[in-house]
Amino acid sequence: MPPAWPALELLGQTIEPGTSRALDFRSRDDFSSYLVAFRGVAPGPTLCVTAGVHGDELNGVAIARQLVDATEPQLLRGTLIVSPIVNAHGYRSGSRYLPDRRDLNRYFPGRPYGSIASRIAHQLFEQVVRRCEALVDLHTGSLNRTNVAQIRTDLREVANLRLAWGFGAEHVVHSVGQPGTLRRAANDAGIPAVLYEAGEPRRIDAGEIARGVVAIRVLLESLGMLDGQTPRPEQRLYGHTHWIRSDESGMYVPAVEVGDTVAIGQTIGTITDPFSSDRTAVLAPLPGRVLGMALGQVVIPGFALFHLGLEAPSVGAGYEDDELARDDDAGPEPADPLRAELLDERPE
Repeated sequence: MPPAWPALELLGQTIEPGTSRALDFRSRDDFSSYLVAFRGVAPGPTLCVTAGVHGDELNGVAIARQLVDATEPQLLRGTLIVSPIVNAHGYRSGSRYLPDRRDLNRYFPGRPYGSIASRIAHQLFEQVVRRCEALVDLHTGSLNRTNVAQIRTDLREVANLRLAWGFGAEHVVHSVGQPGTLRRAANDAGIPAVLYEAGEPRRIDAGEIARGVVAIRVLLESLGMLDGQTPRPEQRLYGHTHWIRSDESGMYVPAVEVGDTVAIGQTIGTITDPFSSDRTAVLAPLPGRVLGMALGQVVIPGFALFHLGLEAPSVGAGYEDDELARDDDAGPEPADPLRAELLDERPE
């Protein structure tokens, strides 16, 4: 007779099969958050779902929270670990950042000593993420930007590709995670990981939240963790992406929405000089789909306005056209913290 499915030991607590438990995630640095662990009634994969790595990305927090409310461990195979608010400091203050203005998603897998970001990243990664066999990290666009619901992952890795294909998301973008991001650290540790982006920060979008919950339900079914055949959309694969930047200063107003397809030469926005009223059209330099975009605001030359995806039958030749297109670039933090949000054009 095969051995019984054992209980899960996590953060000093025991979770018996067919039960769940909310666990405190508390560090010696006075950082406190929580996660919920579900131990299924039979063997299966261990999936981690994280949200709120950026504290102002509320759609991800709500998706994770609804996932917790909807999950019944008696119907689950394997283990589901959900951390709805990784960056509790940022969540409480409505900020993307930690109190010292560091971006937590630039410091994984972290170090036991150093900045608060390094310490939090290290503790979460070592105590939780390394226990997982797959990871989904929930995000939105960055400040004053929005993204169509999409999966991002390094599709050159077969395990990532399988995870992305199992997800109930229409748009799948080939994007190599940069050092310091949670998904890159997971990949480096041999853990398949995808990023799910949906909407804009500081707003709760009920439609995107519902879409995200269904998408993760589809993933759980595809992993064999839940029974069911939830309908899934036909997936579109983007092996190439391209950022369109402003060449002017002024008041920018978009003329398209995320998810729209655009043709080469199409006017997709306008920039107006408020002093002279001169107006410049922003033209699409190539055909594609708007995966992400800046919301209407004042812009300066070089400001990233639109993120276009180019559909491709394969990802073997996929590329991203410049340093910003590697949208989770983990480059150095801006020297002047007051300019951090202006300079940070990376959605992840």
